Amino acid sequence: MKILVFSDSHGNTERMISAIADHLPAVDLVIHLGDLERDADYVSGVYPELPFVTATGNCDTYARSRRRSELIGLRTMGIPDHTCGVKDDVEAAALVAAEENVDILLYGHTHATDDRLITVTLPFGGGEKKVRVFNPGSIGKGWPPTYGVINIPKEGSYLTSHAEY
Repeated sequence: MKILVFSDSHGNTERMISAIADHLPAVDLVIHLGDLERDADYVSGVYPELPFVTATGNCDTYARSRRRSELIGLRTMGIPDHTCGVKDDVEAAALVAAEENVDILLYGHTHATDDRLITVTLPFGGGEKKVRVFNPGSIGKGWPPTYGVINIPKEGSYLTSHAEY
């Protein structure tokens, strides 16, 4: 399974359309993490055969939703990133993800790529949990514009990477 992850498109739908075209026919899912959610609506109309999952950003109308998905044995969560303070410290968001038993936390808002494993300590003696935090950067306002790619070759395993537009 191949997943493309976009964030912070800010009206630049052409880059998303082009990036998807570059990966076809291998794309199985597109995730858009907001700013602007209407960009994902437009691009999903160009590629109606592809499933799209969206989470809202701080510039979107309904900017408080979390989206959780189960993808071949992995649990992902896209967060309304600005509500968890990711510009200051992504570890608070990682703790939220760990408490919800999420494997990969997807977020945007910072316009900067991020891909690392964070170990968080769960409260009340819950032990430690590792959470992959993954930010695709910005396809609309980043320089260079970037997006994320998640490959899931088999159940329970994954590879994450970034691509420049």
